[in-house]
Amino acid sequence: MDKMQPLMNSSLGPCIKNGLQEIAKPDKVSLQVTRTKPKSVDIDRCLEEDYPNDNRWDYAVFIETDDILNTAFIEIHPANESEVDAVIKKAQWMKRWIVDNDLLIITENRKFFWVSSGKVKVSKSSQKIRLLRKQGIEGPQEHLVVDKSMKD
Repeated sequence: MDKMQPLMNSSLGPCIKNGLQEIAKPDKVSLQVTRTKPKSVDIDRCLEEDYPNDNRWDYAVFIETDDILNTAFIEIHPANESEVDAVIKKAQWMKRWIVDNDLLIITENRKFFWVSSGKVKVSKSSQKIRLLRKQGIEGPQEHLVVDKSMKD
């Protein structure tokens, strides 16, 4: 069974493309195994018309292997302590959108990643980082290797 089918039938479907081509900053996201056949979507751009006033999550990368759909939700955003709350709100919005659109296929085998649009200016031991971890958000980091990070 094609695990991507519910996504392709959703409002994200027309925006999902092969590879990482939907990631606007390709220097920030890569694959360790180049033969991996991911799909990507620019969530922010795709859902902008339907949710113009919402703080939407940026991207998702989908990797289907051995009948398992792995989803990496990626937010490319300035990485300083004053932005932690904004990233958390975006992740909460994404999680609500998934449930509201009955896309339970992407509630399993998923991870949320914050990739810095510049230098990381958040201490790894700060209170704000603990808030991120409680929300299941990894990062911030300067670069994400999607397939490697999904295995960790």
